[in-house]
Amino acid sequence: MVASRQLKENQIKTKFPKPKLLTYNDYARLTPPDSGHYELHNGTIIYMPSPVIKHQDVCLHIAGEIRNHLKKNKLGKVYIAPLDVTFTENDTFQPDVLFVLKERIKALEATEKRIVGAPDFVVEVKSKGNTPKEMSYKRFVYESETVLEYWFVNLEDKTITQYENIENELRIRKKYTLTETIESIVIKGFT
Repeated sequence: MVASRQLKENQIKTKFPKPKLLTYNDYARLTPPDSGHYELHNGTIIYMPSPVIKHQDVCLHIAGEIRNHLKKNKLGKVYIAPLDVTFTENDTFQPDVLFVLKERIKALEATEKRIVGAPDFVVEVKSKGNTPKEMSYKRFVYESETVLEYWFVNLEDKTITQYENIENELRIRKKYTLTETIESIVIKGFT
C-alpha cells in the first residue's frame, strides 16, 4: 500500500511540473516593445491598465516638484513611468515616480531601456486597477531590495503614507493628509 501511494505521488509530480518563473529577458521578449502596460511580478507577466487622468496629474505633479528641487540641488535624478526597473531576476516594475541618488545613477542605468537595481525613493499612486495583493507584493520587493523611502498615494482618501526602510523593513513613518507637509527622508530639503 505504501509503494502504491508513492507511485501515485510520483505520477502526480510528473504530470504537474513546477511553472517556470519568467525572467526580465522573457518579459522583454514577450511584451510589446515600448509598452508601459506590463510588469513582471514573481516571474509572472501582469497587465497594467492605463491610469486615469487624476493619477497622471498627481504623478506629474510630484515628479515636477522633485525635478524643480533637483535643479537647485544636484542630488540625483527623477524618473516617471513607464520605465522598467528590474529589482530581481523575476521582478520588473514600473514605479509611478522614482528617484536615484547621483552617486548611484551610473550603477543603476544599466542600459537605455531600464534601471537595474532598487531606486532610493519610490512613489506609487493607487489606481482602481491595483489589487491589494499586487501592492503588497510590490511593497515587499521594495523593502527587501532596500528602497530607502516609499510614498503610497491613495487618491480615494487623499493621503500619502510615507514609509522608511529600517533594517530591510518598510515602516510607516506617517500618514499625511492634504493639509500637512511631507518631507522626504532621501531627497534632502524636499517638502
